[in-house]
Amino acid sequence: MLVTLIFFFCNFSYAQLYNKEVVAKINIEKNSEFFTFHASAENLMASGYSLRYELMSFKTDLNNNTSKNTQGNRFVLKPHEKLILSSISLNRNEEGKIILVMVIYDQDDKPISQDRVVLNYKGDQLEVEVLKKAEPKQIAISDQAKPQDGFVINGLVIENTITKAGRDFYRYFYSDYRNKQIKTSKNILIEEVLAGFGIRSSKISVKVDNQLVWQFFAQPKQDFLKKMADLAMSRTISKLQQIEKQKNNFIHY
Repeated sequence: MLVTLIFFFCNFSYAQLYNKEVVAKINIEKNSEFFTFHASAENLMASGYSLRYELMSFKTDLNNNTSKNTQGNRFVLKPHEKLILSSISLNRNEEGKIILVMVIYDQDDKPISQDRVVLNYKGDQLEVEVLKKAEPKQIAISDQAKPQDGFVINGLVIENTITKAGRDFYRYFYSDYRNKQIKTSKNILIEEVLAGFGIRSSKISVKVDNQLVWQFFAQPKQDFLKKMADLAMSRTISKLQQIEKQKNNFIHY
């Protein structure tokens, strides 16, 4: 029965899982001793969703014994939001084969998105195989064209602020940017200028690839700056998705 389950999840057709509205993703972080896998969900739409996720791990040891672990929960995904839902760390010297499968279900418990990673022990190291997705309509915050040597220069989050409020806003925004593990080649500029209403009045703007996505008059209140950082992040992700979609349409035609 367990082998049947593994076969089902490993061969779940992506024709059924369109990733049109919500994208499931298992990101891989490597260090000297562990692989850490971050399971995330990204909302590509301007409306929120009430969803459920399952993150399953299937392990087959060298004696061909198989075990399964599952974790999951319900969650709410805001418009254009990206959330890390769960993380798993595995020893890089594990023996055997490990399959990680993440499935996201909608409010009616219908699967709408999936991702899969396979770790296969060979010799003294683990080889990582990431499932290739072929949906032409899927939008990712990354450049589609990769250089042949595999080296990609990521964009920067650039700070040009002049007050403590501006620096605090940058800190909240950049912390969220890192937590969401956003990968893009586009630079993001956070800029603060005097607003002209007095020396203590300033205006903060957020630009993606030199295009304005959010601006506001600064206030020193931390709750206000956190709220502005959340809104700016939502607009930033939306703009990055829009840029990627335009690029994909250009490549398609």
